[in-house]
Amino acid sequence: MSTPRSPPDATDTPETIGHALKSAAARLANLTDTPRLDAEVLLLRVLGRDRAYLRAWPERALLPEQAERFRDLLRQREAGMPIAYLVGEREFWSRSFIARPGVLIPRPETELLIELALAAIPENVPADILDLGTGTGIIAVTLAAERPLARVTATDISPEALGIARENAAQHNVARIRFLRGSWFDPLPAGERFDLVASNPPYIAEEDPHLRRGDPRFEPKIALSSGPEGLDDLAAIAREARHRLNPGGRLLLEHGYDQADALAGILAGFGYAEIVHHRDLQGHRRATAASWPHPVQPNRLSESAMPNAPIPLPRHLVNQLLHYAQSSPDLEVCGLVGGNNSAPGFCYPVRNAADDPERRYSLDPEEHIAALRAMRDRGEELFAIFHSHPAAPAEPSATDLELAAYPDALYLIVSLNTKGVLELRGFRIDEEKRAVEVELLLEPGVA
Repeated sequence: MSTPRSPPDATDTPETIGHALKSAAARLANLTDTPRLDAEVLLLRVLGRDRAYLRAWPERALLPEQAERFRDLLRQREAGMPIAYLVGEREFWSRSFIARPGVLIPRPETELLIELALAAIPENVPADILDLGTGTGIIAVTLAAERPLARVTATDISPEALGIARENAAQHNVARIRFLRGSWFDPLPAGERFDLVASNPPYIAEEDPHLRRGDPRFEPKIALSSGPEGLDDLAAIAREARHRLNPGGRLLLEHGYDQADALAGILAGFGYAEIVHHRDLQGHRRATAASWPHPVQPNRLSESAMPNAPIPLPRHLVNQLLHYAQSSPDLEVCGLVGGNNSAPGFCYPVRNAADDPERRYSLDPEEHIAALRAMRDRGEELFAIFHSHPAAPAEPSATDLELAAYPDALYLIVSLNTKGVLELRGFRIDEEKRAVEVELLLEPGVA
């Protein structure tokens, strides 16, 4: 007597492409906003096919080893592992870039930086470009590919990131990028300058709950967070880029959706001009561009004299500076001094941006920009920075010099001398960022 045959087990039935995608999308529905797309990307990785194949053959059965590999990828995705790490790549600017654990995953928002960079660098003009914190190399490789005459340098502190960036450069046949290991500008030769500096630095606040959700859980924290407000690296780049940009050079920074105003204040305080925010596809102010120096060229008047020659000051300007210091005897007053090709002109007062006495030259952004506009309306260019120290030594501190908005400008400082009399002194900042006193010469004029 024969034994009745059992019905076939469901696991013995080959799974079709269509059924595998449907069930995978259901499993991922609570994890991602794009469950179907995630499922397709993972299955394409297993099959080694394009998306058209999935559309054309939904009834085609998966081989057992393909089904098992797909289920393994799904389990990792359900655990939160980013898609880019699972498939080993991410598309950016219509190119495929290698992406592995240990490096930040390329994001579509960064394509906005590429658009701005390409607009700033004409296709047929040689240019020096610096990509800070290159990561997978998406900015450096894309710009090198799109601007073949450009000389591109990329820095990163992570050896893993630089290794992947080099692989991506080789994959896209862009061999002329110079990769340097180090923090931001540190590995660059002294005095080297660029026409464009671009960066997508860490800009998430270090206690932001988003770091504990989604893809960021698996990405290197050093590539994501930067200080209590997420602004530390943005400020560090802005501070140093002043010394690394050619005249008229552009600084392009990606930042958080709510950091545009704070970054504008940082940039204005350091003397950048033409500060413009740009919105991403979601309408957020995601990237900011600025130029260095301002169209009002710093210190052209005082630079025209011999280094040790006296600096002539008209009497009306000296009286104006002394008046500002006397009118606020208990406060520090600062301002920008303008002039034209023949002589210094007027001082335009600007408030400090911070009450901290160690940040005396951190200028209020709005008043700083208003002073520059007023100066330009008079047909003047920047001649000097003015500051009063009513009860302090009449010389800039090391912190003042580090935070100076215009490191190439002349500094005019009013303070009380030992006899309680206001005195005016002038300083230049030398190449080693030291204050060197210069002689001031009072010219005859109307008081």
